Amino acid sequence: MCGRYVLAAGLDEIAAYFAGHPAHEGLWTWEPNWNMAPAIVAPVVALDGQGERSIVPMRWGLHPHWRKEKPEGRPLFNARVETAFEKPSFRTPWKRRRALVPAHGWYEWEGVTSPKTPHYIYPKNESLTAFAGLWDQWRVEEGITLLSFTILTTSANGPVKHLHHRMPVRLPEDKWADWLDPDVKPDKTMEHMLTGDDLGFHEVSKTANSGRAQGPNLILKVVD
Repeated sequence: MCGRYVLAAGLDEIAAYFAGHPAHEGLWTWEPNWNMAPAIVAPVVALDGQGERSIVPMRWGLHPHWRKEKPEGRPLFNARVETAFEKPSFRTPWKRRRALVPAHGWYEWEGVTSPKTPHYIYPKNESLTAFAGLWDQWRVEEGITLLSFTILTTSANGPVKHLHHRMPVRLPEDKWADWLDPDVKPDKTMEHMLTGDDLGFHEVSKTANSGRAQGPNLILKVVD
């Protein structure tokens, strides 16, 4: 599961890292965020109409194109990679609307009683990583659409599996192009998803339990 993540980079850094260009340049801004929760509008990497990588602002919580009602209730912020291809909300994006979600890491909580203990999880040898995502567009009114995305998850493995039974799907850089390409079957790309062996984690302050908390101190290790 991934219900909170960190993207502590500016738009130019994201664009350079993913070899893309910001969509609608000058019409939107992005500031580093250490506590991203569902319903936030975040930078997502997807192909534009010319097949080039574009950094696009999208709402976290996929709203299917076929829905008649407006977004409400709990957003579809995660999708299980094992079943996304057959779920009505995800099967069209699975085929042709795939995305990379830039991130530095994510939070998980340990414990069975509140307040649970938050941990920050991150790739030890990367400045940024890419979650595999799906996106869709929903017509708001004539000429205006809502772009939204979800993060794919898989069974947790490696050193973080005791924190939660699910974790985001991450892809190696040499598979990013295949994942974004609608002509490449997604099942083949998913055979190369990264394991959790490269991940590090540490306990962080319970300040992170608040969805309103913000700042780089959130990801600092708690010192006994």
